[in-house]
Amino acid sequence: MVNCYILENLTNLHVGSGDINYGVVDNLVQKDPVTNYPVIHSSSLKGSFREYFEEKFNDSEIILYIFGQNPDKSDKKTPGAYSFFEAKMLSRPVRSSEELYFNATTKGILEEFLMMCESLGVEFRFKEDMKKLIQAAEKDEIVANKSVYLEDEKAKGKDFEVSDGFKKFFGENIAIYPDSLFKDLSLPFVARNRLNNGESKNLWYEEIVPRYTKFYFFIQKPDEENVAADEKTLIENFDEEFKNTEIIQIGANKSIGYGFCKLRSCNE
Repeated sequence: MVNCYILENLTNLHVGSGDINYGVVDNLVQKDPVTNYPVIHSSSLKGSFREYFEEKFNDSEIILYIFGQNPDKSDKKTPGAYSFFEAKMLSRPVRSSEELYFNATTKGILEEFLMMCESLGVEFRFKEDMKKLIQAAEKDEIVANKSVYLEDEKAKGKDFEVSDGFKKFFGENIAIYPDSLFKDLSLPFVARNRLNNGESKNLWYEEIVPRYTKFYFFIQKPDEENVAADEKTLIENFDEEFKNTEIIQIGANKSIGYGFCKLRSCNE
């Protein structure tokens, strides 16, 4: 069984790539090797969830069953019962001349999302609404639900005719970019400084994923009808706690408020 979830970062997010960079920005975020869009790799996502639920459950049996044996704590490495897929970007905020921001995406991103849902057998509640956005996309022009300037680019106004439920899911203000223009939208970066007795010793620049960016990811879990009774109990207990999880911290710089994300099901 596979479920789909949305992560929306409420604060700026930095999940580091670990790559050495000789450009202006020192610390880069994780990127998809094909599209170069921000992603959260499966290992980083799973690690964040494991850390979160280790604090929630006193019962280590649930953690070991769901996530597997932690190789940092034992020489024995065993896989978990749940498979965490990579979190891919669904939309990102862009500055607007009229509203605070628009939720920007592309035809290619939306098509890949629907393709993944279909391939994994996930029934996405707003599939028809998303198809309307795909049909409204234009090859060389930005379209939005109203005529505005987005990041100094003119967007043509168009009525997408999507449902109110989809607007609550995706956002009231929506913009569909051509993939070629979307790739030109750079990520912001911030200057970080390390002080030693009040004196600046090290200044570096860190790339961030701006707040209100939405990611989607999938979790595959065992079919409860095909597991033993004790394993079924572990699944039920974990799923109940997972369902009640609203905010989770992902990535670095927790102490300065980075990476706090809102979690919700694609079908809620």
